[in-house]
Amino acid sequence: MSSYQQIPPAPARQPSEAAPSQPAPGGAPPPDGGGAFSLLPLLIMVVPLLLLMFFTSRSQQKKQTQMLGSLKKGDRVLIQGGLVGKLVELGDRYAKVELAPGVKVDVLKSGLLGKDTAETAAAVEKK
Repeated sequence: MSSYQQIPPAPARQPSEAAPSQPAPGGAPPPDGGGAFSLLPLLIMVVPLLLLMFFTSRSQQKKQTQMLGSLKKGDRVLIQGGLVGKLVELGDRYAKVELAPGVKVDVLKSGLLGKDTAETAAAVEKK
């Protein structure tokens, strides 16, 4: 004997029987056709969030580009890892920073936080 239940087949329907006018209890509710309206609240919540994320990242990118453009050789700069050094050279992708006399390291330009000023220190502390 198999592990399935033995269920008798459903009785055949007679053509003279009328279709039930009400759904059977516990049955699925009839479709209401409101599928498009169920997406509207989701769109109302998601679209502004996506726009906010897009414009925030754009403004941060502009600030980073402006900061990199204002740097010049000899500036005291902060590096993302928390190091402070003097900018020796600024290339297309890398910047050479002197951490101590005779100790020069190459860092990605995106790793530079900016000039070492009181404003920059406060901004780093706030994060």
